[in-house]
Amino acid sequence: MEEVKRRRGRPKLDAHITEEYAPSRRQALNKMYMYEGVHLLPVAATEIQNRELLWKESREAQTLKSRDGILEQLGRMVMQDQLSHTDCIYLANLAIAAVQAGYTTREVEIALREIRMAAKSSLKDLENQENYCMLGNAVDKLRRMGGIA
Repeated sequence: MEEVKRRRGRPKLDAHITEEYAPSRRQALNKMYMYEGVHLLPVAATEIQNRELLWKESREAQTLKSRDGILEQLGRMVMQDQLSHTDCIYLANLAIAAVQAGYTTREVEIALREIRMAAKSSLKDLENQENYCMLGNAVDKLRRMGGIA
């Protein structure tokens, strides 16, 4: 009987759209996640206020303003972590509030990453109260950044 060779790690993702202009596979994947985050904005247009703070495109003036790090984390929440649409919209609104309060894109990106990691741990072991508290604390931190009580 032949032994089936198992591959290690995550399955390879199709990033053919972004691979052309990215110098590395990692950067191509980051852009792919960012565009997934961008896709979330118009889909939930009525639920996400002030979304132009994250992505503003003007075809007439041929300009684009983008907060790539925040959008990438939102895209990872959708694709990698498979968080619910409602949760992603809520976190996008918290991120926008934090940007409006004066926090940098990098600071908000780090807060979103903390939420992603805490959510991943919490979803692995639903019975572990400590993981659930870590997730609540991470969300509260982003909420406080945006001045939301």
